[in-house]
Amino acid sequence: MGKFKQKMMEEEDKFWDDCTDMMKDSECIQEFWGKFNAAEKDGSITKPEHISMTDFEEAAAEAWHEIWSDYQPPYIGG
Repeated sequence: MGKFKQKMMEEEDKFWDDCTDMMKDSECIQEFWGKFNAAEKDGSITKPEHISMTDFEEAAAEAWHEIWSDYQPPYIGG
């Protein structure tokens, strides 16, 4: 693997790790988006250019549900 591709992959991994940390510290997806937008604005996080905003929004929603699915109470049908 080329050094450039490896660097891009490492940056993307760090980006998703940072997003995951923000998600874990947010009580709802809207709170995550607020934190993400603030972090992006102050330069503490940067979405990799090769990820479109649409793809990011979809992946973030999936990640949110994956992270928080462990904390949802079981459904008791009725």
